[in-house]
Amino acid sequence: MKKIRLRFFAPAIAAAFLVAAGIVSCTTTDKTDPAAKNQDEPKKQKESPKAEESEDIRFARMLQEFLDKGDVKGAIACFDRIPEKLADDTEMRLLLGALYFSDTQYDNAEKEAKFVLEKDSANMDALELVSMCAHAKGDKSAYKAVTEQILKADPHNPAVNIQKAEDFALSKRYKQAQGAYRDALRGDPKNTDALFGYAQMSYYLNDIKTAQRNLNKILEIDPQNSQAYAYLAKIEYEDENYYRASALIKQAIDINPMVYDYWMDYGTYLRYQGKYKEAAECWQKASELDPTYFLAYAYLAGNYDEQEQFDLALKNYHKVIETNPKYFYAYESTAILEYHAGNYKGAIQYFTKAYSYRQDYSYSLMIAASYMKLKDSVNAKKILANQLKNMDRNSLEYDMVRFYHDAYTRNAETTLKQKIEKEQNSNKRGKMLFYLGLYYELMGADDMAKEFYAKVTNMNAPMFFEYRIAEWGMKNESNS
Repeated sequence: MKKIRLRFFAPAIAAAFLVAAGIVSCTTTDKTDPAAKNQDEPKKQKESPKAEESEDIRFARMLQEFLDKGDVKGAIACFDRIPEKLADDTEMRLLLGALYFSDTQYDNAEKEAKFVLEKDSANMDALELVSMCAHAKGDKSAYKAVTEQILKADPHNPAVNIQKAEDFALSKRYKQAQGAYRDALRGDPKNTDALFGYAQMSYYLNDIKTAQRNLNKILEIDPQNSQAYAYLAKIEYEDENYYRASALIKQAIDINPMVYDYWMDYGTYLRYQGKYKEAAECWQKASELDPTYFLAYAYLAGNYDEQEQFDLALKNYHKVIETNPKYFYAYESTAILEYHAGNYKGAIQYFTKAYSYRQDYSYSLMIAASYMKLKDSVNAKKILANQLKNMDRNSLEYDMVRFYHDAYTRNAETTLKQKIEKEQNSNKRGKMLFYLGLYYELMGADDMAKEFYAKVTNMNAPMFFEYRIAEWGMKNESNS
């Protein structure tokens, strides 16, 4: 019987089971060109009626049809009609067990494996299946017992060592994981799962040459291994070889265009080549492959935001929030763009949500400013009053919030300006200059607003979101 990793059961393996069991011969799928056959064969033989298929062959064909379609449940249902003489065949029971495992029916899979073990207590495939079921169910004691039994008989058993390696990797014990993958490769030097894992652990341990060498070994064994191409691309990308990375990930996509991560990576590599439109197309494709996952929308939103395609950016920020409501940064970015679009109710909604994650006075000021844009001074005052309760009265931030909250006086304005000029922290000073400019804008003093926005935009590499609003404020002033 062919050794397999039962955890990764595939239709092709099923065919190997059927051949090994003697149910389907290799000639049943012979696709030899009829023209290559003996041309002198009597015509009457060619036209002779096909012999009636046996019950075994009919069952095998029916089973294979479901497997070819990837219909695991349908394949399992076929076993309700298995011929009587095959019902207790160990190969067939292992095949059924593998199907159950593929369908996450671990108890049923284990039952089939134990049936085989009753007949052959040393059957390695059955033991592997039991170990995988125990692992999947989280039964640590059963998993330990059966893996010890397997490794005693076969210390380099690929399936068990690969599982050990994956467990090590999950806990970031990369050195131990690398060792377990190495043991698996001693048992099967051409096992592509073990080769990939060994390459991946080598990469994590910063042994890039070993990683590349093993990934290329995979491609020598399996030239259609998209995962190897994708990881080679990742290595090239991190070495800033973006063109080479793009070519490699494109090969992975040509082999398997249905992998979300491949399109995400392809978009990233294109984006670093300045190909923003093409990058967006890749991330759009990823979002279509899995509309429920937020990451592609986040990349699209950032890309469109950077290109000042704000409508498209907002559309995608909204999708980020829809698919991952806990992604804090999306609320801030959405609020900023809603404010820029003049949708002050939307800005209030999203700045409020951002504030629920991080109680930043800046959000309170932006919420208050949005209310003031809507001529709603009552709610603006409420927001500011609540913020003042939680602030250090000796801080510059407190003075700014109070300046917004209280009735304007010349003395308060002068004192605030003096404190801002004395502030040594450039980011804090920049934020204070922005909010003073915003206050003047809200009061209709556009020239004063422009003066302070200019001070903000003249800063080098500011690290606060208000900088963007100051830029827009300058553009609005220049266009007015």
